[in-house]
Amino acid sequence: MSPRSLTALALLALTAPAAWAGDASCPQLDPGTLAASPDGKLVVTADEIAGAKDSLADLLGAVKLRFGGREITSEALQYDDAKRIVSANTPFQFRNERYVIISRGGSYDINREMGVFSKTEFTLLSRGARGKAEEITLEKSGRAQLTQLSYTTCAPGRDSWRLTAGELELDQDTGLGTARNATLRLGVVPVFYTPYIRFPIDGERHSGFLFPTFGSNTRTGVDARLPYYLNLAPNYDATLTPRYMSDRGTQLAVSGRYLSARATGDISIEYLPVDAQFDNRSRTFGEWQHDSLINNRMSLSVHYAEASDDRYLEDLSYTPGLSSNPYLESSALIVYQAPSAYTLQALVQKFQPLAGTLSVDAPYRRLPELRFDGVMRNEFLNSRLGLSMQATNFARNDAVQGTRQVLRPTINWTRDTGSYYTGVQGDFHYTRYQLRDQQDEQLDDRQRSLPIVSGDAGLRFARIGDNGGLQLLEPRLFYLYTPYRDQDGLPVFDAGQPDYDFPQLFARNRFIGEDRIADANQLTTALTYRALDPVGGATRFTASFGQIYRFDPSRVTVPGLSSPDVGSSDYLTSAELRLNRKLSTTTLLQVSPDTGRFSRTSFGLRYRDGRYRADFGYRYRSGLLEQFDVSGALPIGTAFKVASRVRFSAREDRLLDTLFGLEYETCCYAVQTAYRRYLVNSSGDIDSGIFFQLELKGLSRLGTGFDELLTGDDRPLGDD
Repeated sequence: MSPRSLTALALLALTAPAAWAGDASCPQLDPGTLAASPDGKLVVTADEIAGAKDSLADLLGAVKLRFGGREITSEALQYDDAKRIVSANTPFQFRNERYVIISRGGSYDINREMGVFSKTEFTLLSRGARGKAEEITLEKSGRAQLTQLSYTTCAPGRDSWRLTAGELELDQDTGLGTARNATLRLGVVPVFYTPYIRFPIDGERHSGFLFPTFGSNTRTGVDARLPYYLNLAPNYDATLTPRYMSDRGTQLAVSGRYLSARATGDISIEYLPVDAQFDNRSRTFGEWQHDSLINNRMSLSVHYAEASDDRYLEDLSYTPGLSSNPYLESSALIVYQAPSAYTLQALVQKFQPLAGTLSVDAPYRRLPELRFDGVMRNEFLNSRLGLSMQATNFARNDAVQGTRQVLRPTINWTRDTGSYYTGVQGDFHYTRYQLRDQQDEQLDDRQRSLPIVSGDAGLRFARIGDNGGLQLLEPRLFYLYTPYRDQDGLPVFDAGQPDYDFPQLFARNRFIGEDRIADANQLTTALTYRALDPVGGATRFTASFGQIYRFDPSRVTVPGLSSPDVGSSDYLTSAELRLNRKLSTTTLLQVSPDTGRFSRTSFGLRYRDGRYRADFGYRYRSGLLEQFDVSGALPIGTAFKVASRVRFSAREDRLLDTLFGLEYETCCYAVQTAYRRYLVNSSGDIDSGIFFQLELKGLSRLGTGFDELLTGDDRPLGDD
């Protein structure tokens, strides 16, 4: 959005004196409880009945007519008992479960359940909206037709915004309002006119235009989108989104959702015929996610993502910034599950590298991968047998490729008494490779076989604390032995080394994948403490400590990675404290026993209390990164809220992301404006943008706000 547009909108807001009242809510007319008449009969009360003649009667003084779920009150009414028509030339009030109408004159036909009211003020109870109209025609179906009207959700006497129209139809059956010759006014200033507009009045899904969004950044220039929603059926819909980018061109996006008894899915397609910043070439992007149950035991999951070029998401993504994932993944997975027995899986998978991310080799395609995992249904002397088999065809154009078969039978013995547990597991790992070169010519076969033995034991201590809460202390020992096998001649299709965290302390292989099985002669010692809330039983505090002691150095490596030496590994400590429902912290520390220095640390602090929120995160990895992430939203008074987020790299001494936003909210409208400057990719490119959002509650929302740019609520900062 240009500075000129922002200035104009600011002036419009300032010219509406009632718009800055700062109400926390918009109280409308409270008609009280409506009591239906018994058996739907007409009940009439009045101080006086005068002039009764030929079924006509004048009702005077505190007149009240109740019939079914409707009520008419006035100081003077005329009632025709033969035709069952109520009429008035003096002010009266009509109400039912949907409307309250105050009219200066009109009539109501009780038999046809139809009324005509003139010079009215009305309240739409289901939406908390109100307005005025020259005339209202109310039909039996609940449809209302209004002429020369104004409509708003603001409190009486404070029309911060209002919609005026020559005609308005409110259809309760379809849940839509239709206005003709409509003008939207902020305060007294007209800002938008349309000869025709439809909007929902029941909160349900309806076809029509959605909230347009506007913005401006250095990648696209002025960026405007106007979505049109198609409610095609109760179980599927679609959205068409034309997108105008002043520096690039006009794009069309189509997205859809579907749902059936056994399947759900999302699909989206984007097409830009000419990109002025990309040699006037066309650019496309498509994504499809499908999840279904073929039967009670078999499921299918499909994910497809493809871009016309590796810079598409960097240049044209709706979401500012890029995902840390450097690839687009496409895959199809079929799973057959026999309960408590075995699982069969079939997977095909490929990746599309993206530009602007870390420079690493593209993963191998799996064309396909077949996997079997089974375990005995019942125990025999606390023991169970298991078997895993895997066959994968790895393909890549610029490297050695081939198939890999894995066979791994296991035997596991476990005893758990509640106060202690012990377990022993033995694995035999057999792997065979049939390799091909880049010209798809057969190379030599390679094999590897080795046993893996592990033992696991732990104690559980429990006590009741002074506050009545349960406290648990769990020491644990885990021993792993895997003999050394020279694996330098084996390919590296999917091997890698995960982060050193608590699950890795008890892993049977320090590598992921099947290409490298690390030799090991090591003992893990760990201790976990938990304190539970005495009322709800939720975990209030948990802390864990652990390390691995290697009796022999590990010799198996993955190219580019080092192997751990003999002796103690880094100490690993984590803690999570939930002081209450509002405040929680997480900490992770990795300390070298040789130097006493931190190899990796992270800390997160999260606070939530209604409109208040604050997040602080710190991450450190020796020789790699040191980052701070601070974000928060702070209400000022009852109407204003400021929001900010700052991500800073201490190692590079630069800001990675900066956001500042301001919100003003009343009961009937809200305004957000924000400025963001952020790192686009690993090449150091910087982008910036201005965001503006105006929400007219009960009508529409214009622009893009800053709420989605703050840190998420579900994951505490400091997690890696």
